[in-house]
Amino acid sequence: MEGLTSEQGDTSDITSAWRIDFKRKQTRRKRLLKFKQGLLVILLMLSLGLTGYAATEIGAYKSGEHIEAGASVEPEKTDLVYDRFATVGISSLELSLPGKEGSIIGVGFHEAERQEALAITPSVEYLNKETTATVRNAVAHLKGPVFFVMGSRGRRSAPTSAIDVAMVPYAEIYSPVDGIVTTVKTYNLYNKVIDYHVEIQPDGYPDLRVVIIHIDNVQLKVGQKLERRETFIGWLRPLPQIKSQINKYLPEPADHIHIQVNPMAANGSLGS
Repeated sequence: MEGLTSEQGDTSDITSAWRIDFKRKQTRRKRLLKFKQGLLVILLMLSLGLTGYAATEIGAYKSGEHIEAGASVEPEKTDLVYDRFATVGISSLELSLPGKEGSIIGVGFHEAERQEALAITPSVEYLNKETTATVRNAVAHLKGPVFFVMGSRGRRSAPTSAIDVAMVPYAEIYSPVDGIVTTVKTYNLYNKVIDYHVEIQPDGYPDLRVVIIHIDNVQLKVGQKLERRETFIGWLRPLPQIKSQINKYLPEPADHIHIQVNPMAANGSLGS
């Protein structure tokens, strides 16, 4: 067999080089494909882990007087939650949420500043002294307001003797009870801002006063008759100057109104 001509030899070398380069590219593609597949597996495992963690946190939101983490339940119907969410002391007085549906983010029970404020018992599902992370996850994932008991402030009053209701900006405030306005006044909140203080005598409970603060542009007069969830009181007051305990439990900072129930003999002085 005759030897290859110079031109044929050049052609053979080019073909061999092309094949080698092609094989190298195939090898790189296979390696890249395996890398992408491995990365997708890792991301999937991380996603499943985070989903499981969120489900565990939300699972702590359980009905009953006392909630233990790990059990999941369906949220109650929103209209029922807004209509009657708590009872006062040993009385049968029931409180309604002070806003329209969709306006309330979270409801945090805490110790009132004054010892005589009455304990308020939640009638709905709530988180009892869970971690701030647990509450934040519940607020972020559950529809409707989340109810929870906040950590102690070192006061001598009952752990649920006051309520902070976190709401969307400039939310409309409505009466939480049927009753008559007995007090509308201003006071100096922490010597930082002038705030409104409203007191309502609930129908059928002449010895009790429902106290509400952190309202703006109050639309009430003393002696006025109020209807629960229907009578407009004013707007949510922005208080950027005040550091509120409830914001430790929320995904994003929010303003709130404060509600507590005092015996008639109490002078109504209270903190936020």
